[in-house]
Amino acid sequence: MNLHKMIALVLSPVTISLIASLGTYVLDPNPLNLLLSIVLVTFCPIISVLRKSITGEIDILVPDRPSRGPFFIQAIYCYFLASAIFIILGGKLWAMLSLSYAMVTTVVAYVNHKYTKVSVHMAGLAGPATFLIYINSSWLGYMLFAFVPLLAWSRWKSGSHSIAQIALGILVSILVTLAICVLLSSI
Repeated sequence: MNLHKMIALVLSPVTISLIASLGTYVLDPNPLNLLLSIVLVTFCPIISVLRKSITGEIDILVPDRPSRGPFFIQAIYCYFLASAIFIILGGKLWAMLSLSYAMVTTVVAYVNHKYTKVSVHMAGLAGPATFLIYINSSWLGYMLFAFVPLLAWSRWKSGSHSIAQIALGILVSILVTLAICVLLSSI
């Protein structure tokens, strides 16, 4: 395994969503919400990717733009389902986290479908980092942001994304996450 793939796997959206769930748990230590987040925000969105990767149908990093659509739909469904459950359970921070994931993924899927590939890795790092900083200026969020240059360099050097696609992933995730956090904080 080369260095760039290793960095992409270590700093994958799956890893970061697990960290974001644990960071949210620190502020709202509800074991049921943590379990639901791990299942619906971390693992369920990637079940099809894992299955197809194991059978050799796709690369685990899903580099082919046209093949990303069904995976985006599955992830969006899982994130919205998690959001609805957290709203019903009264888990405001958890709802904020999962709705941020849902909306960022929806925007990324739209841009991917209509215009260009967007770095899901960058969105999956910058969005949760923004969320963690927003909810309590978490050192964890700042630590995640510290990895943005390394991951951006790796995604660019590996040829996975152009600088514009990397920047788009970062900007979309930060802006959409902030919008969701501000909107839900006022409710």
